[in-house]
Amino acid sequence: MRIDLLRHGTTGRDGHLDGRTDPPLSEAGWDQFRRQTQSGEWSRVVSSPLVRARAAAEDYARRTGCALHVDPDWSELDFGQWDGRKRSDIMSAPEEAALLEAFYADPMVAASDGESWADLQARVSRAVDRILVTPELASVLVVTHGGAIRAALAHLLGWPLRQLWSLRIHPGTHLTLEAGQGADGAPWAEIVEIIQP
Repeated sequence: MRIDLLRHGTTGRDGHLDGRTDPPLSEAGWDQFRRQTQSGEWSRVVSSPLVRARAAAEDYARRTGCALHVDPDWSELDFGQWDGRKRSDIMSAPEEAALLEAFYADPMVAASDGESWADLQARVSRAVDRILVTPELASVLVVTHGGAIRAALAHLLGWPLRQLWSLRIHPGTHLTLEAGQGADGAPWAEIVEIIQP
């Protein structure tokens, strides 16, 4: 099965921790999305419910007539008390800076009132497995977020979450994977292509 993971286009809020904070796509973000999907043919589109991903996925499904499924497990990580704030503002407060550094270093650390990376990986893993057990789908486009894409790669490729920061996933980044399940039911994948916007 081919799975294409597409991070939504830019919202113009680079540097913000926008998890559940949900700004719409900017015009540049819409352009990124259209460029990354113009030559694709997918039998199904799966989307995060957040408007910056969902609006573009709905537009694509409407234009092409393919099926659309909105899956809350593909939502971005909930940054809790940091959600919507600029990373640089958080780093300017020593106590918060230490917690933010720990948050990126340890998958079990969560922001206050938010999720940990381990929480995110657990729900994205469920979402990936639901796709893999649908054999009639030859190709699926997933419109989601940077954190969710990292969690999907950790699940499919076995990469530790700590190492996923070595892969840059700008808004509008498109990753193509061949994926499946082994005889034991374990997921596997290989990256076929990465297209940065």
